[in-house]
Amino acid sequence: MKKLLPSFLILAAGMCLFSVTANAQDDAKLKKLQDKVDAAQLKVDLADAKVFTADSLIQAGQVMIDEASAELKTLAAEQKEIEKTYFNERKPLDKQMRSNDKEAVNEAKAEVKQLEAQYKIDTKAWNDKYKVEVKKYSTGEKMVEKGKTALKKAKTSKKDAEKLLKDAEKALEKGA
Repeated sequence: MKKLLPSFLILAAGMCLFSVTANAQDDAKLKKLQDKVDAAQLKVDLADAKVFTADSLIQAGQVMIDEASAELKTLAAEQKEIEKTYFNERKPLDKQMRSNDKEAVNEAKAEVKQLEAQYKIDTKAWNDKYKVEVKKYSTGEKMVEKGKTALKKAKTSKKDAEKLLKDAEKALEKGA
């Protein structure tokens, strides 16, 4: 019996040691699976951020388009007003230039030159405003297109990341 007791103690100690080692291996395996779940969750979060960014880009582009469209309508009315004013002021001067009185004709020519110079200045200022608004409109369109492209890409990556997360969570459940 004395020989059996040390053997039994060695066997019991070995079983305990094996049990502790197996537990440590299970813990390491679960830790590794949990790390995979955490990494997959991070990918999902990053994909969500990309979707949000793309949505924001689309919204900002649409706001720019709407603002530019409204301003372009205002500018169209402003252009009509500039032309109407010019032609209404020019009409009596043209009539005066057909006069027989040379002094009245010379005076009308001088006023026409002044009127044309002012018309050119007004038209140039209008063109500058128009170019700014057209550029704003086209920039908005580019932003919307860029956002739509990024959104498609982000949704695809989000879908893939969610699938990866689901698979990692299933593996963790099986390992637990």
